[in-house]
Amino acid sequence: MNIYFILCQLIATITFLIMCKLILVAPTSKFFSISLYVYIPFCCLGIAPFSGQLGTPLLLLGAFTILLFFNKAYRLYNLLFFQILWAWSVLTDYAVTIPLRIAGYDFDVILTSLPLTLLFSILHALLCILPCLFIGNRLHRKLVTDQNVIPPRIQLLLFLEVTICSCIFLINIIFGSLLHYPSDILFFNGILIFCFATANVLIFLMLYNTLQANKKLELQAREQENLTHYMAQLENHYQDIRRFKHDYLNILSTITGYIQENDMDKLRNYFDSSIVTSSSILVNQDDTLARLSLIKVTEIKGLLYTKMVQAMNRQLDVSFELTQEITELSTDLLTLSRVLGIFLDNAIEAASETKQKRFHIAIVCKAHSVIFHIENSTNPLLFPLEELFKPSISSKEAHSGLGLPTANMLIANAPELTSNTICENGLFKQILVVSNFKKNYHNIS
Repeated sequence: MNIYFILCQLIATITFLIMCKLILVAPTSKFFSISLYVYIPFCCLGIAPFSGQLGTPLLLLGAFTILLFFNKAYRLYNLLFFQILWAWSVLTDYAVTIPLRIAGYDFDVILTSLPLTLLFSILHALLCILPCLFIGNRLHRKLVTDQNVIPPRIQLLLFLEVTICSCIFLINIIFGSLLHYPSDILFFNGILIFCFATANVLIFLMLYNTLQANKKLELQAREQENLTHYMAQLENHYQDIRRFKHDYLNILSTITGYIQENDMDKLRNYFDSSIVTSSSILVNQDDTLARLSLIKVTEIKGLLYTKMVQAMNRQLDVSFELTQEITELSTDLLTLSRVLGIFLDNAIEAASETKQKRFHIAIVCKAHSVIFHIENSTNPLLFPLEELFKPSISSKEAHSGLGLPTANMLIANAPELTSNTICENGLFKQILVVSNFKKNYHNIS
């Protein structure tokens, strides 16, 4: 057996293992990781040199079987990614072989020279690994922050489409090997497959952009719905004020009657039971709504209003502090809304399980930052504080299992966002700082 062929196969195998390590979502068990990374060299180095392209179906079927149990939460993603990696490895093989063939070096000639073998293998490795290095971390961050970035049904359709393409691709390669297609046919075949793969990539990118645009539209629709609820509440509150004004003369008449009769006991009872109660409710509602009106960023205003209403419906002791008008926030509002939504849901959920039922929001404006302070009463934590940010924590109690790992990842990817978490004296505090590069709030006199 040609030693240069073995060297080329060894480098290609190592390259493919690196690609899998960079792109595939990590397994939940080391056993499956070891199984996959042992099985691939076994097929590539133990079977392929003797069976040629007939060993490729065995590689794919065996790897698929392992990937079914590799990471169940990302099963379809890993199956899809593995096929794409295999196809990309073959395509880059064509991308290196075709120019060398044009230069007068067929693959058989390449395998007769160590410099040519190393040149081919290094170029192939670079074309395979560099895109994976660029894409890998971004891909994993995206999947961690939003596992359903591609809806499950679309994932399945993409998997079936890529599987059909891979089968056609594989059959074509195997038949070419068995029937010994002339080099001209193989050359043309490689160009057609490359064009076909490029078209698939473009379709996938357009689909992804469409899905992202739909998500933004859905977010805008929710924000509009929140704002509509807010405006409806304002209108209801205005009607309450009108009714209160309408009753004002009747209240004065009643008070006048008690004064004329000099019946101070009845006047005191009437004042405590009727006037103080109704006016305090009105003043409290007015105060909350007035403070929300200082926020001119409609997405954040709608989110805060919705969460405060949810907290009130759960009979929580809700308080809200804001003394300065906020007109702009120097960050991606979608990211900020997701992080705040996670923190607020956490606080409402945890406070609902306590006797104190405290739920407090304060927004503090400083020279170059806006600080969101979310505080709630909490039962004793089931895990150490630092453990709550790990994806493995799944309990729904005491702030765990409610998206804190996702919030942490979103904050890590937004340099203008920083957070701090404190749990002491039965209070859980989430502090989110939005750093601003220009002053975006105003004092209200």
